[in-house]
Amino acid sequence: MRDRLFRIGEVMMRERLSRLTSNIGKMGSFNDPQRVQDLLSHHWTPFLGGIAAVALALAIAVPLSLATKSDQNDPFVLQSADGARFVAEVNGDGDEWVLLGHMFPTKRTKPTHRGIWDKFAERLVAEGYRVLRWDFRCHGDTPCVYSRKPIEDVPDIYLEWEAAIDYAVEEGAQQIYGIGVSMGGTSLMQVAAYREEFVAVSAISSPNIFPNSSKNTSRVTEDGFDKLDGLSTVGEIQIPKLYIAGARNQCSYWQSNRYFRAAGEPVRFVIYETDLHGTEILDDKDIGPDAVQEVLDFLADPHGILGKEKRNLAPDADPHTECFPPKDDEDEEGEGD
Repeated sequence: MRDRLFRIGEVMMRERLSRLTSNIGKMGSFNDPQRVQDLLSHHWTPFLGGIAAVALALAIAVPLSLATKSDQNDPFVLQSADGARFVAEVNGDGDEWVLLGHMFPTKRTKPTHRGIWDKFAERLVAEGYRVLRWDFRCHGDTPCVYSRKPIEDVPDIYLEWEAAIDYAVEEGAQQIYGIGVSMGGTSLMQVAAYREEFVAVSAISSPNIFPNSSKNTSRVTEDGFDKLDGLSTVGEIQIPKLYIAGARNQCSYWQSNRYFRAAGEPVRFVIYETDLHGTEILDDKDIGPDAVQEVLDFLADPHGILGKEKRNLAPDADPHTECFPPKDDEDEEGEGD
C-alpha cells in the first residue's frame, strides 16, 4: 500500500507552486512560464526548495497531511496503475464502502470535483457507510497527466476507479458499492465489467460513451479518439445495477435507457421529470429526497430488484425517441455530461 500512497504535501505544493509561477510569469518575471511549469511537473529540485517557503505561506490555509492513516476527512494521495497521482478522501467508518466518481465540470457544476458529493456523502456516513471519493485526473486538486485540458485526460479516469477499489480492499472493506454521475458513471460501467469486488453499482445521468466527439481535443490514437465506453461493457456486469436520469436533461434519459436495455438482470431504471444532472438530482429539495432514498434502498438490498424494473415518474417521456441521430452507434457530446 505504501507504494500507492504519497504525501499530499508534495502534490498539493507542486500545484500551488505551478499556479504561483504561472502568475509570476504572466507578470513578466519569467521569460518562459511554460519552462517553469515543465520543471514543476517533475521531481523536487533545488529550485523548488528555494521558493518553497513562499509557496507554503500562500498555501497555509489548506492543511497538508500524510496519506498513510490520515485523520478522518483529510485529503490524501493515491496512485493509479499508470503512475498518475490523484487526491482522495475517506469519510465515515465501517466495512461497507461506497466509492463515488464525480462528473465532468459544466458551468453549473460547483465545485468541479469530489466536493459535489458533500451532501450525499454526509447522508451515506449517517447511514453507516464508509465513503471514498476523489478528484479524477485533471480535476479539482489532482494534477493533469496528458495535457492541461481535463477533456483530454477523461479516457483514462477508469484507472482511478481501479486504484480506489484496491485501496478499499487493502483497508479491509468487506463490501464495495460504486456510484458514478455522468462521466463517473460511464467509467464505472467500464470497470464494473471486470472488477469482481463490487457488490452493486449505480450510474446517474451517465452518457454511454464519453467524450462523444473529438472536436474539442487534439488527443488521438491509431484508432481515433480515445473514449470511455460504458455501453459496450454493461452487458458483462453480473451484479445489480441502478440507473437514474432526468427526462428533460438533454440525452441522459435516452442514454440511460440504452444502458437499461443492454444490461443483464437485475437492473432498475428510475426516471424523474426534471432537467437536473448528476448530483443535482440527489441534492434537489423537491426530487432529491426520493432519489436519495432510491439509492439507499438499492445499497441496502441490491438483490431486492426483480428482473428488469422501471419506475417512470415522467410518463410523457418516450424512451424510443432518440434525442439525436447517433453516428456509428455513438452519441454526440452533451453540454451537461
